Amino acid sequence: EEGSMRCDGNVSLRRRGSTGLGVKTELKNMNSFKNLHDGLAYEICRQAQVLEEGGQIYQETRHWDPSAKRTIVMRVKETADDYRLFPEADLAPYDLTDEWIDGVRAKLPELPDQKAARYQESFGLSAYDARHLVEHRATSNFFEKGMELAGDKASKLAKPLANLAINDITARMNADESFNLAECPLTPARAIELVELIATDAISSKQGKEVFAAVIDEDKDPSAIVDERGMKQVSDTSAIEAVVDAVIAANPDEVARYKEGNTKLIGFFVGQCMKEMRGQGNPKVINQLLAKKLNA
Repeated sequence: EEGSMRCDGNVSLRRRGSTGLGVKTELKNMNSFKNLHDGLAYEICRQAQVLEEGGQIYQETRHWDPSAKRTIVMRVKETADDYRLFPEADLAPYDLTDEWIDGVRAKLPELPDQKAARYQESFGLSAYDARHLVEHRATSNFFEKGMELAGDKASKLAKPLANLAINDITARMNADESFNLAECPLTPARAIELVELIATDAISSKQGKEVFAAVIDEDKDPSAIVDERGMKQVSDTSAIEAVVDAVIAANPDEVARYKEGNTKLIGFFVGQCMKEMRGQGNPKVINQLLAKKLNA
């Protein structure tokens, strides 16, 4: 908030080949990266000179004087008592038995690292996806409930559901502080329905984002939104093949250019096919059929 910084810098030197640690000095309350850099550079050179001359480095706190370009002793800490590292006289000894420790451990909930490891092992998620899912308890709980509802399809839908939680849901949470995942219209059941529509190519991933927003804004099931908006993709190969053949026949010049090496024209043909099918053709099937026919 203030745009300021405070940090400490510690320096200790030892001769090359030595295994023992050198005595450290501490530069306190450095307030800029430049002062930190200059102070450390000076202290390194100062200690090196003292050691080369056979002198002794004392464990002390030093102050960096930017006007004089040197460090100045503030206080010396020669013993542990200077750091107040001594037993607390009024604290009675307490013997923690193995049984007591095991009892406490048994009461602990599943910790984030353990949960992430389970997601990787049980659902085949990557370390990246698992780690980001457990960053927020809301997304983790949402994913867990979704996997319970998915049943036998859990392994197939785990990655799509994780992507929905990590990308779309988290973005919504970050954009709207009032957004409460536990109470919003996008229930785990609806999320599973949505990712399954995308996974089975009933709708495209781009359409999936539109349905995602509509579920939250209109409080309707994904399938109902898809039906109302006529978004369901046509994946029937024979129906798509007829459109592909017609588009290829109607554009002989582009076909010739494609065969001459301008393969970027595949985007043009896909666009024409999608136009003919009013955006309801399955792009994956269209691409496959076009590649097969144009490269024949």
